[in-house]
Amino acid sequence: MIVLALAVIVVVFAIAYQSSRHVGAQPGGVAAPTAARLRTGEASSLGRWVDAGLIAQEQADAIVAFERAQRAARPAPRISPTLEALSYVGGILLAVGAGMLVAQFWTDLGTAGHITLLLLTAVATSAVGFLVGEDDALTWRLRGFLWALSTAATAATVGVVAFDVFDITDQPLGLAIVAAGALHAGLCWQRRERPLQLLLTFVGLAASVGFALAWAGDEGAGTGAALWLLGATWAWRAWRGLTPPAAIAFLLGAALTLVCCGFIGAQMEGLAPLLGLATAALWVGLGVTRNESLALAPGVVGIFVYLPWTLGYYFGETLGAPAVAMGSGLALLAVVALLVRRGRGGGRPGGPPRTGHRFGHSATPPWAGTAS
Repeated sequence: MIVLALAVIVVVFAIAYQSSRHVGAQPGGVAAPTAARLRTGEASSLGRWVDAGLIAQEQADAIVAFERAQRAARPAPRISPTLEALSYVGGILLAVGAGMLVAQFWTDLGTAGHITLLLLTAVATSAVGFLVGEDDALTWRLRGFLWALSTAATAATVGVVAFDVFDITDQPLGLAIVAAGALHAGLCWQRRERPLQLLLTFVGLAASVGFALAWAGDEGAGTGAALWLLGATWAWRAWRGLTPPAAIAFLLGAALTLVCCGFIGAQMEGLAPLLGLATAALWVGLGVTRNESLALAPGVVGIFVYLPWTLGYYFGETLGAPAVAMGSGLALLAVVALLVRRGRGGGRPGGPPRTGHRFGHSATPPWAGTAS
């Protein structure tokens, strides 16, 4: 179950991260048109706005000229994509080489050798990541990659120290490793636009809660409840814009609330599907009432998972299960139809329908300002 939970979280993160890379923004949450959008979608939008009398032709020409000047003045990347790729390869080779060296000469190195090797890897990757900065997209990605390697090496160093020096095993050992990784990743994250560090912080924090409660003797239900609260809190903070990048943080928190309902099912089999369905309905309701499509995504996935589970558990192979499923489907389609009609009539006459913007645009990229 833990592996499945982490896999789901990683998949959700990857989708959100890939989507966020294609969205530009500027301070205040207003999208900054990219070159492609300005040539196609934005240009046609400006034409429609001029035709509708919303802006003058002179204003539209000024917007186009400004965006072209911004693209022309955009500084060239400090490093080329080739150097970025070579940096990735170098980092991977460093990690692989350290791992092979440890595997082949583990008994010969001794405890001091183990700690020294892993610590050097952690320090080297962390230092290089700090030096490359975040002045453009390439160095931003490279820093995230190198700091992720440093987080892994730091966690491994703590694990070796805990096991070899202090003879710590089982749940306390796992707690020490994941807590160290979460702390290191959190320090690298520092509530900035660093998606990979956000992911490692979140996963490490969730795993720390799981190991701590398992060490305390919990068998599943308490862990599920604690993780549900953690996910809900994380999603709420992201919704308020307190956990950047907000879109990724929200999806991680919402995904955790859905996944951890399975932990509760280990002890309360009848409660797990109902709790999962209620959680999915919570995210759907939030997306519908706030007209935010990103909030709908985890809710829809949760309904697909937990509705059949609920029907199968409580109705079995009776006629009630398909009847409830069909009724629920009709109800959802009716809600969609009402939302579509409301969206068409919710804006100004001739204007675009109202849409949600809380997660519509990412925050200012870190390379747009001073790197840290």
